[in-house]
Amino acid sequence: MGRFSVFSFIKDQYTTLPSIKAFQKDLTGKTVIVTGANVGLGLEAARHFASMNPGRLILACRSRQSSEEAVKDIERTTACKSVEWWALDLTSFQSVSDFATRFEKEGGGKIDILVENAGINTGVYRQSKDGYESTLQTNHLGTAFLGLLLLPWLSRTESRVVVVSSELHYMVKSIKEADSPNIIDKLSDEKYCTSSVMRERYHVTKAFNVFFVKALAERLPADTKITVDAVNPGLCHSKLTREIEGVLAVFVSILKGILARTTEVGSRTLVHAALGGTQAEMQGKYLNKCQVEEESDFIISPEGHQIQHRLWDETVHILSKHDDRVKRNIDEYLKRN
Repeated sequence: MGRFSVFSFIKDQYTTLPSIKAFQKDLTGKTVIVTGANVGLGLEAARHFASMNPGRLILACRSRQSSEEAVKDIERTTACKSVEWWALDLTSFQSVSDFATRFEKEGGGKIDILVENAGINTGVYRQSKDGYESTLQTNHLGTAFLGLLLLPWLSRTESRVVVVSSELHYMVKSIKEADSPNIIDKLSDEKYCTSSVMRERYHVTKAFNVFFVKALAERLPADTKITVDAVNPGLCHSKLTREIEGVLAVFVSILKGILARTTEVGSRTLVHAALGGTQAEMQGKYLNKCQVEEESDFIISPEGHQIQHRLWDETVHILSKHDDRVKRNIDEYLKRN
């Protein structure tokens, strides 16, 4: 594909996706973690996994009430009794560290599937307690942090890491902030983050998801048991756009009314990314419509590859300051590039 077009977007939205039966597997004895699984795509993906008899299904979410309701809902609709809620707030580095520490103690020693679905789309500048713009921290830094902290348990079995991205990454033609000494610091500078900059923030973080997946895949050793990929669920009737306001909110509402998939249909792309294909087919790939597709021209360009390496280095530097397990895991489970 390489480029975004309105025609291709509409065509994709009307494409019939395979049913879950096309790639479902018996998950007996498997441990599955889905972030943001209390609503929308994450909830429906978790429901699909629950129907496959997982040994353990962890809903990693911020809200206790909605997460406990989601557990009951999944139990009621699938009869799965191995669903549980664990607290996770990707906008807090401490919360991500705490989740990894809890898994070390209570997780059972391995992770078979990690679906990093949680994300936000606000268009409004908010600074996290850690000092970073909240969309950037949630969608990129927190997502990367969780994946890197869980490497030891992912490496112990044939595992899959799925990072939920978007076709909107095609809208990112360059990273203007690359002119600055530090891209992430610039993107978190409140004075820099004007309304026009923030309008593009979600797109940028979804490009960062693809960059992270490719960077991680390049650093996994040849004999790794881990497969990592990025997936586009398409435009769905999820709650991701609930914080968008004004004229844009009206436009998005109309667009969703005409083109959006149900969350169940969209969630099939997440389950396919977790269960479909082989490592050779899926490693470091971007998936759309339950198949591998080419990333944006910018992502795969020489400039994009340079940005990818810069982002990896900056991200690792930031995260290592918050938890020394990041550096230790990288040294032990990844190869040096």
